[in-house]
Amino acid sequence: MIGRIKPISISIESRRSLFSKFKNAAKTVEDFKKDDTFHHEYSIRPDTFAFKVSGKNEMSRSLTTRKPRNDKDAAPKEDEHLIGRHPFQKKVASNKPGFNVVDFVYRNATNYPFADKTPQEVFNSFPSINSKRLGQRKVRPQKVKMLTSDFIEDSLYNPHYGYFSKEVEIFHQDKPFDYNNIDDVDDFMDHWQKAYAKYEDPKVKDAKRQNAERSDRSSSKAAANYVASEAIAREAAAATNTNSKFAKRAHKIQEKELIQSAQFQQTKNSMQLWHTPTELFSPYYGEALARYLLVNYKLKGDYPYHDLIIYEMGGGNGTLMCNVLNYIKVNEPDVYARTKYKIIEISNQLATKQFNHAISAKLISQGLDTSKVEIINKSIFQWDTVVSEPCFFIALEVFDNFSHDLIRYDNTTGEPYQGHVLIDEHGDFYEFFTPELSPYSNAFLQLRENGKHSVLQSSTTTAGKLQTLKSLVPILTDKDAIHPLLQSSSKLRWKHTLLPFKDNLTPGEFIPTRLLEFFQILKHKFPQHSLLCSDFHYLPKAIPGYFNGPVVQTVLQDTMVDVSTYMCLQGYFDIMFPTDFQLASEIYKQVTGKVARVESHKEFLEEWSEVEMTETKKGENPMLDFYGNVSFMSS
Repeated sequence: MIGRIKPISISIESRRSLFSKFKNAAKTVEDFKKDDTFHHEYSIRPDTFAFKVSGKNEMSRSLTTRKPRNDKDAAPKEDEHLIGRHPFQKKVASNKPGFNVVDFVYRNATNYPFADKTPQEVFNSFPSINSKRLGQRKVRPQKVKMLTSDFIEDSLYNPHYGYFSKEVEIFHQDKPFDYNNIDDVDDFMDHWQKAYAKYEDPKVKDAKRQNAERSDRSSSKAAANYVASEAIAREAAAATNTNSKFAKRAHKIQEKELIQSAQFQQTKNSMQLWHTPTELFSPYYGEALARYLLVNYKLKGDYPYHDLIIYEMGGGNGTLMCNVLNYIKVNEPDVYARTKYKIIEISNQLATKQFNHAISAKLISQGLDTSKVEIINKSIFQWDTVVSEPCFFIALEVFDNFSHDLIRYDNTTGEPYQGHVLIDEHGDFYEFFTPELSPYSNAFLQLRENGKHSVLQSSTTTAGKLQTLKSLVPILTDKDAIHPLLQSSSKLRWKHTLLPFKDNLTPGEFIPTRLLEFFQILKHKFPQHSLLCSDFHYLPKAIPGYFNGPVVQTVLQDTMVDVSTYMCLQGYFDIMFPTDFQLASEIYKQVTGKVARVESHKEFLEEWSEVEMTETKKGENPMLDFYGNVSFMSS
């Protein structure tokens, strides 16, 4: 399946929708217990409730469970018993007369998940854990709690069940597209689709061939399959004789129906299939980056006193590496002689493929020196050595999968509360929030509020007050685009009075704490670095109810499925965040002391690429027009 691509920007489906479907319509989860008779309350979403608790005493729970010294200690006062009780929590027996209708409805018509326990009691009953410790586990955790960032990190990067631990395939074109002989963008899309034929499941091809060979037998089912195959072939030939994109689209629909009627399964391999602008526009995209590196290598005064050292984070198939090295070798042989290229890759499977494919095949076939390349199989967040030499650090499409922390603010005081994900003994997820902030969450909020992008300062400006007014409009405005601190606190408090699901907390905000940690590593471990990064500044179909929320999606039956919460079964969903590059550049400057430039994908490539090489006959330029929701940041 090819995701639809608009001329202005490439959709997120186009980036990662080329996964294969699961082998079974309903894939069995490996750790599903068939004898589990517990009834999961699916009327409660993981994000239905937001419980406000204290995290101060979670490490000293043994002190609270000691036996009472006497009967006087064992009998708590009534006020103490009611502390922390949730509005929806079932009441204990009381001698007080009277009947409250609203109170009765709330407590009996709402599925409060913890019976007679308070949120604080539930929160205190589970130990804390982090993603580093979870990385040592081979099964998904239960009966624990963790920071939201640790939950996301574990979902994506756990080496045993994480999303990126599975086998992946990155789209690679055997030879560059001849853009100058392509009519227009529609024609380019046709060429692009044909390039995916090599990723079709061989079993599908074999099934079609075997059915055709058995067509002379008396099996009516095999005959139907053969007729369907012939019909598909005839329709395909007819479709190639028309320039109408509508006719081609109709053919695709008919082909799908014929395949289904013949009980074929048209799918790609069972691998995840990604594609990036590096691969799609190779070698021209990589050559643009090589020009940038060469010019800045000399402008910064490093040549000829220092080697050209390039670090790339997440190198994929090694295509960018080959494009950059090949361009330097051809155009600057003296610089090539002192160039070193190092790929930092967290994925073991990708590292193996990079070494075998990129080193053995690409480098040697292109006459490049394999001794110039080093693949470092380590997470950048585990980097423990200082690189004192000047170097360039490339990070393309990696920020979107950096884990984020979740913050909600008190509607009355504006105090920030840190998000935690609690996983109970049945594997169900719940959101808890504590006023105790993690070091990176606190640091990010402090840096932002003391910089040009302060939310509190903007609340007193005309633009900030306009945002508050917009939050009062019930339907016409996108509330998720308005920062929680700029939304009307009166409206939020009124909403909480009627529907006290969120403990008088604002909508959530995802903050890029992992990105802040990355900047810290650049400052201390790569003190003389120059950064070149690129990623999405906007992603459609983000989960609702959050500011700066991620897109959470998976593929089922060759169809991209977007879900509305990040608290999903770990490892089965891609979790992608947009990057606010204006804010990121300000934080980068505050942390490293270096000034970063932000420009659009098109602006960067217009400056550094040979744009005429990717122009079609009609003057359209896919490399410039696609990925309109991507930005570059360089220092």
